[in-house]
Amino acid sequence: MVRKKTPFRRVMFALGISLICFFILIPFYFMVHVSLKADYDPNKMTFSDFTIRNYLEIFGLIQSSETEFFGDEIIRANLEPVLKRIDELEERTASIEVYTRYVHDVQLKAKEKELRDIVDLVIDFSGIDVTDREEFIENSLVPGTEEASIIEENMKTIFSANDVKRFTDLRAEVDNALSEEALAAGFEKAKAQLELFEAQKTKILEERASEFPFLKYLRNSLIFAGISALISLFVAILGAYAFSRLRFKGRGLVQRSVLFVYLFGGTVIMVPLYQMAVKLGILSTPFGTGVYLIMVYVIQTLPVSLYMLGNYFRTIPFSIEEAAIIDGCSRVQAIFKIVIPLSLPAIVTVYIYAFMIGWNEYLFASAFLGLKSYKDLFTLPIGLNAFSGSAHAVWGRLMAASVVSAIPIIIIFTLMQKYLTSGFTAGGVKE
Repeated sequence: MVRKKTPFRRVMFALGISLICFFILIPFYFMVHVSLKADYDPNKMTFSDFTIRNYLEIFGLIQSSETEFFGDEIIRANLEPVLKRIDELEERTASIEVYTRYVHDVQLKAKEKELRDIVDLVIDFSGIDVTDREEFIENSLVPGTEEASIIEENMKTIFSANDVKRFTDLRAEVDNALSEEALAAGFEKAKAQLELFEAQKTKILEERASEFPFLKYLRNSLIFAGISALISLFVAILGAYAFSRLRFKGRGLVQRSVLFVYLFGGTVIMVPLYQMAVKLGILSTPFGTGVYLIMVYVIQTLPVSLYMLGNYFRTIPFSIEEAAIIDGCSRVQAIFKIVIPLSLPAIVTVYIYAFMIGWNEYLFASAFLGLKSYKDLFTLPIGLNAFSGSAHAVWGRLMAASVVSAIPIIIIFTLMQKYLTSGFTAGGVKE
C-alpha cells in the first residue's frame, strides 16, 4: 500500500530540503564567493578576469609576477618597515663613534627615563615624604646611596622579586652603558640585527605569490591518503573476516582491544610516535618520513575499519561461503570471490572514511613534515597553512585552493555512490 503525501509530509520534506541547502550549499556558496572577491581591486582588472586568474594560477596554468597582478602595493607594504629598520641600523653601525653617540643620546636617555618613572611610581605608592623630589630621584639612581636603599626596600613591598631584579639590572645597565665592553657588545649586536633584516628583505623580494605549488600538494595528499586507505582497507578485510568467521582463544579480547586503541586521540600518541621515529632514524630521509606518515594514517583508521567491516561480514549468511567451499573454493578464494563482492557497500564506505581522514589530516603531517621542512612532501592542509602565513599570501588564491581541495572528495563520492547500497545478499540463499 502506497501512502499518499499529506500536506504535513510535503511541508516536512520542503523544510528538510531547506535545512540541507542552508547548512551545506549556502556556506559552500559563500566560500566560493569569498574566494573570488578576496583581494579584488576593480581599478586593476575586471572581476571576471580576476576570477579566472585565481583558479588558473593555483593549477599552475599561468604564472604572473606580483607586480603584474597587484602592482607594487604588496611588496611596498611588506618592505617599508624592513627598509626603515635597515636604514636606522646602517646609520647606527656606520662606526663605533656613531654608535656611541646613539647610545648616549637615545638609549641611555630612554633607560634613565624608565628608571625615573619607576622611582616616581614607588614614591607615590609608598607615600615616601621627600623634600626635593627631583634630587631624591637623582640620588636613588646611584647604587649604595641612602635614597637607593629606601626605594629598594619599598619596592619589595609593592613589586615582585622579578620586578625588583629588573630595576637593579636596568640601573646597572645605565651605569655601564658607556663602558668599552658594553659599547662593543652593543655594536656587534646591532650589526647582527642588520644582517637579519637584510636577509628578511632578500626573502621578501625573492618570494612570489604565484609560486604556490598547489598541484604538488594535491598530488602528495592523494598519494598519502590513497595508499594509507588501501593498506588500511586490505588489512581490515582480513582482520574483520577473522573476527567474524574464525573461532580462536582470546578473539573477543583482541577485538575489544583493537577498538579500545581508537580511544586515544592524536595529541596523546603524537609525541611518542615522533620520538620513536627520531630514535630509529626514520625521519632522517624524506622517503622514510613519507612511509612512516602512511603507517600512522593506517594506525588511525584501522580500528574503526575493522569494527565496521566485522559487523557487516556478520550479516552475510555463512551458508553462501559453505556452498562455495563445497564447490571447491578455498577459504581465501571464498573471501575474494564471495565475501568481498557481497560487501562492496561496506568496503567502499570504509575506504572513503579512511581516505577522508588522510586527506584532511593536519596534526601528524605538520609534526613529521613541517618540523623537518620536507616541503616537497607537504600535503594540502600543511601547504595551505604555510602559504597563509607567508609574506605574500594572496587570499583570493588561497580561498580558491581551499574550495578546489574539496573536489576530490566530491568526485570519490560521485563515482562510488552506486556501491553505497544495501541488500546485496537478499535472496542469495533460500532458507
